[in-house]
Amino acid sequence: MNIHPETEFDYNLKSAQVISTNNDFGLELFQEIIDNDDSPNIMISPASVSLALGMAYNGAETTTKDAFDEMFDYGDLTREEVNKISLDLITTLVTNSKGNLLEIANGIWYREGFPVKDTFLSVNQTYYDAEVRAMDFSKATALEEINDWVSDQTHEKITKILEQIDPQTMMILVNALYFNCVWEYEFDKKETESKPFYKEDGSKFADVDMMHIENTYNFLKKDEFKAVEMPYKNGKFSMHLLLPEDGYTVSDIIEMMNDESWNEWTEAYTEIEDVNVTMPKFKFAFDRSIGPDLIAMGLGPAFTDTADFSGISEIALMISKVIHKTYIDVNEEGTEAAAVTAVVFDLTTAAPDYNMYIDRPFLFAITENSSKSIIFIGKVTEPAYAD
Repeated sequence: MNIHPETEFDYNLKSAQVISTNNDFGLELFQEIIDNDDSPNIMISPASVSLALGMAYNGAETTTKDAFDEMFDYGDLTREEVNKISLDLITTLVTNSKGNLLEIANGIWYREGFPVKDTFLSVNQTYYDAEVRAMDFSKATALEEINDWVSDQTHEKITKILEQIDPQTMMILVNALYFNCVWEYEFDKKETESKPFYKEDGSKFADVDMMHIENTYNFLKKDEFKAVEMPYKNGKFSMHLLLPEDGYTVSDIIEMMNDESWNEWTEAYTEIEDVNVTMPKFKFAFDRSIGPDLIAMGLGPAFTDTADFSGISEIALMISKVIHKTYIDVNEEGTEAAAVTAVVFDLTTAAPDYNMYIDRPFLFAITENSSKSIIFIGKVTEPAYAD
């Protein structure tokens, strides 16, 4: 099934390495959050987190830079090479056509009077198109302005990223991502019916709005799960639905996930006619301070008094927190989603079954097809939909 867009990411060994390590990072972060968050519905945006941390990476030096390099597994790639590939990727992601839209915005706010190196600001303006603003953080209008920017960039789907700005905070890096795409094959609203959705233990969760469609889709059947790839308009983006087989859970699938297995699965799809897909409409928001998760993944040096962000300023800084918020709405017409990541810097101190009846917890991922980047990934155990 040819769902690849006309404008494709320019692959070479180095760019493929960055995409691979970003996806691997995103999947590991997703696993870390799943293990430490009991929310029934979870979604993160690996792309948003990677871009926000990418800006921070440009100010990291010595052992702090080493921690970034190790976590992202950049190998012998130089920072300039990573930046150039990130720019190419952003350009590919936001090349939109009728029926699909992905917008990416980056911002840097720093405390008025705080000495920030011009090289740090200029590299992030060049490669991340970052808006840069000095601001009096002591004024209430500063918090309002940053949150208003987030709300504008996410089309009011995420209206606030910060609750306050601490006196020790010197810089805030923010990535905002907004996604709005219609299905290549839309669900017929007349076929949406209220049907039971079950928990992993087999007990009934609730009656939910179930959508249904029959069409030709790329399908994967494995012992542990089955998957279907559902393209959005013009084939630039896809949603992948992964449903555990009997005897397996979403946790079992998540444990299997890394960049290698993900690529193996997506390359093993077979085009199947008359695939029946029944799935719940769902809409939810998720937020988490992911600093502890990043520390567990090896970025601890960036969160300590010994952090070296001398590429940002001669005054010692450390990351105090990384806040991540997401939103998704999946319905008969398509998908609307948003993500915001803020990095806050403080001063230091059996027979094939080709049907997908998704009436139990499942996973989903939204990808950009030419770059193979994972834009969003999530799990749903308690779907609900309310206008």
